[in-house]
Amino acid sequence: MMMKIEILGASGGIGKGLYTTCLRINDHTLIDAGSGLGNLPNEELRKIKRIFLTHAHLDHIAFLPLLIDVCYEFLQKPIEVFALPEVISVLKTHIFNWSVWPDFTVLPNAEHPVLTLHPVTYPHPLASEELTLIPFLVEHVVPCCGWMVEADGVRFAFTGDTTANSSLLNTLNRLGRLDALMIECAFSDRLADLAHLSKHITPKSLFDLYEKMQHPCPLWISHLKPSQTEEITQQLQHYFAESCYTLLHHGMELVLNKASA
Repeated sequence: MMMKIEILGASGGIGKGLYTTCLRINDHTLIDAGSGLGNLPNEELRKIKRIFLTHAHLDHIAFLPLLIDVCYEFLQKPIEVFALPEVISVLKTHIFNWSVWPDFTVLPNAEHPVLTLHPVTYPHPLASEELTLIPFLVEHVVPCCGWMVEADGVRFAFTGDTTANSSLLNTLNRLGRLDALMIECAFSDRLADLAHLSKHITPKSLFDLYEKMQHPCPLWISHLKPSQTEEITQQLQHYFAESCYTLLHHGMELVLNKASA
């Protein structure tokens, strides 16, 4: 079984050629819906069936309302969104509220909406076509979860936004063997205090985490703040062998299968 992961956006900010977090897996499933979602042509947007959110910060949900709008007349079934209960509450209260955006959970009517919102409970597995997705809790400044994605023995995990602490280490160790781990590295070591306060990761804290993982695997690193990308990159090169990690950017297509696992 092949798992195709398209990096539609992986930046920690905006600027020319930069797009915020959105991954598409096997054409039909998204993790997060940041501005990277806008890189897909309309015919590809219409293939999306389910979206699994990590948290409710704008850079991870910004294009969700626009997706529903552009696909509205073509939807035979609702697009399903899965997220922590606190995230669902934010979407209902602050986004799909008729003031910021139409409430697509009741359009065209409440019995047959084009959008359904599903609260998830850790660690209950969820299905999306041939994929199984399992949420795992991480620590950020707002309620946040990562997602492990599995298909026929191939296993990939994305932490979402998180701090690197003993809780994350224990969680990753419990997940067991992974074929790849996508994880953020938002700030340089120079801003370690800010990273601590905002519950993000620096190159040093990522290296300390990686050194203690029971099942080290290839790292796919995302969410670098644009103003610090060069500095973060240099620090990662200091800590890690080149073969250990890949810096993600929009337009990348990564394939995992049993042969590569």
